[in-house]
Amino acid sequence: MRKSLKRLSKACFVAVIVFAIPAFAQSQASTPAAPEPVATLHFDLYNNRVYLPVEVEGHSFHMILDSGAAIAGVSQATAQILHLPAKGKAEIRGNGESLLPITLTKGVTFRLGAAEIAEDKVAIMPFQDLEAREGRPVEGVLSVNVFRRYVVVTDYANRTLALYQPATFVYHGAGKVVALHLSLFSGEVTIPGHDPLPVILSVDYGTYSALRLYRGFVQKHHLLEGLSPGIDSFGFGIGGEFPERLGRAASLQIGGVTINGPVTSFSTAKGGVTASSQGADGTIGGGILSRFKVVLDYSRDQMILEPEANLAEPFPADASGLILQAGGPGLKNIAIRHVLTGTPAEAAGLHEGDIIVSVNDRDASELGLEAIRVLFYHPEVFRLTLKRGQETLVMQMTGRQLY
Repeated sequence: MRKSLKRLSKACFVAVIVFAIPAFAQSQASTPAAPEPVATLHFDLYNNRVYLPVEVEGHSFHMILDSGAAIAGVSQATAQILHLPAKGKAEIRGNGESLLPITLTKGVTFRLGAAEIAEDKVAIMPFQDLEAREGRPVEGVLSVNVFRRYVVVTDYANRTLALYQPATFVYHGAGKVVALHLSLFSGEVTIPGHDPLPVILSVDYGTYSALRLYRGFVQKHHLLEGLSPGIDSFGFGIGGEFPERLGRAASLQIGGVTINGPVTSFSTAKGGVTASSQGADGTIGGGILSRFKVVLDYSRDQMILEPEANLAEPFPADASGLILQAGGPGLKNIAIRHVLTGTPAEAAGLHEGDIIVSVNDRDASELGLEAIRVLFYHPEVFRLTLKRGQETLVMQMTGRQLY
């Protein structure tokens, strides 16, 4: 495994994803005495992302926790509420293919219960496109500095997150210890039709996907050759959309834990973070992390994974071929953004721009984008009421497993 790491000759730092040369030796969990956490917070798990309650200058928000974000960000609406002054402009690169223009402000302290994260620079970001794809307001993003300042213990099963002082933290448990530095670790991935491959991955709390492999790694190992079943699709992140092919890895091994059949994004992007393999070959996101209790301890260069009861369950995947977006007041209008080729949605005659009024006679605006996304994980027959221009249409779509 160590031979595969010689190509990491230097650290690679980008605006949204942080990479560094990892120490890959197996480390051991510390022993005795468990201190009290500085803060314990309940969070929303939405589209596989952790939304934490955050207080800034007496105002309450819900913000995405993102270990891959090098800089914290707030939405333009949040910045207006807080009267944050502009202190410069910049561009940042994320998973999307485009650079995102941002405004900078300075000196913002984010309070997570009794814990504080003082950020010297904060991005004021246009989150409207991200909100449309999420289907809920995005008030801000917490950066990697949360993980640099505290040991972060995320209990996905109970939707709680605890922050500990690194100097006094002691781990008690039987979790698997994975050596890392910042967000990088080594593993082994097996793609159907290919031999097992050593892989260098980043832990990315801000990514909704399970396993994402970057274009450089995909091309180097010819992973799209013979990948079946699979479907051409679009991922989304800071900087907008990027093309990808969705399929499944046969397995992913991390620190002695085997994860079978994770849904896998094989990036085909020509721009953005996913377009190359500088520093890492890909990421694991919330789709995998949410199957564990996760301890991220940057101070000891380790991640500890305690499998949850759902680890062995099949990974859900879209059975419709629809990529949806939300808009209008309260993000209640659910529209079709893309109809993927060769899918049930295409066979049913659905069009980009159609507004979904109801699904199986349930009002789409009341269901919301996330609930409809989850419904479409099931290979069932769906009765859809649509608005197409001035017409109201009733159509039937028969979902099926796509990959």
